[in-house]
Amino acid sequence: MVFSGLNNFFKAMITQHQFLPIVSAALIVFLCSSCGSDTSQELIGEVTKVAKVTEKRKTSIMVNPVSIREFISPPTLSLIQTPKLNENNLVSFGFRSSKEGTISYSGSCISSTRNAINGDHHILLGTMVEGHYDDCAIQVTDSEGNTSDSLQVPSFRVDFTSPKLSQVGEFRIDGRNVEMKIKASEAGILVYSGNCSGDLLYTKQGKSEVTISFPGDGQYSDCELTLSDASGNTSEPLSLGTVRIDSTPPVLAEIKPVPEKIQTDRPSYSFKTSKSGTLNFSGKCRGNVDKAVAGINHIALLTAEPGDYNDCTMTLTDSSNNISQPLKISSFVVVEGQS
Repeated sequence: MVFSGLNNFFKAMITQHQFLPIVSAALIVFLCSSCGSDTSQELIGEVTKVAKVTEKRKTSIMVNPVSIREFISPPTLSLIQTPKLNENNLVSFGFRSSKEGTISYSGSCISSTRNAINGDHHILLGTMVEGHYDDCAIQVTDSEGNTSDSLQVPSFRVDFTSPKLSQVGEFRIDGRNVEMKIKASEAGILVYSGNCSGDLLYTKQGKSEVTISFPGDGQYSDCELTLSDASGNTSEPLSLGTVRIDSTPPVLAEIKPVPEKIQTDRPSYSFKTSKSGTLNFSGKCRGNVDKAVAGINHIALLTAEPGDYNDCTMTLTDSSNNISQPLKISSFVVVEGQS
């Protein structure tokens, strides 16, 4: 009678999941102190059944949460494109989402794009004012209400102001090149247009020197420089105006040499040149003038003392800094008794 009642009691406990096997075993030992050995064995068998059923149900409970956690995992976000300012002054960036859902924005950034797909996104942020942005972030919430971690958008700058580019002083022509100084309101990329090119592709803020090259001799009026800043803003064109390129050096020729022997320290000398320019002398001779005109020129050579003058030469530099080949002045001797 006692055993039958206990058996029914333990079956009810198994159904309700209210006792663990250890508690049940302890109770059986206590109750069986007055029972026979056969009854005790039967009760112990029932306890064993309770333990097995309980353990099986515990195993089932441990397995189910794993599949549930995998099913409700939140979206994962990653950056695929850093922010950049496009030609319409809109900021774009790209990210990847592991699940579909709804996009939410935080910080100073907003966008009309709200729906996320499982894949890549390229987002245009709403109209923004000039300034530095470092607080923008996004999240994606899936259909089960799971929200991703915040994806921080890398900091960026919005700049709508065009840079300014100006010429400093006068430029200098050297052969087929123009040497000039420029001043930039901010750092950026230099772009050359027209029949010219330059050696400076990136300029710093402030003053810089640039060499501009032309393809050949002639007159040019279409050479311009523009400056583009990091945000894609472009300056007004800087025009060089009309530039006359002349890379042909002058040609000198002796017309009337100094007599072989003279008694004067200022012998006359005649030569001709294809172009006007500045004279430069070397050797023991000097000239009484430093300028020459195109055509025939008559000058006086200055000598310091009697003796042989066999190392005198001269060159002419034109307005484009082209230098002639040296003209060898015929040798002469200054003798004593100079007047």
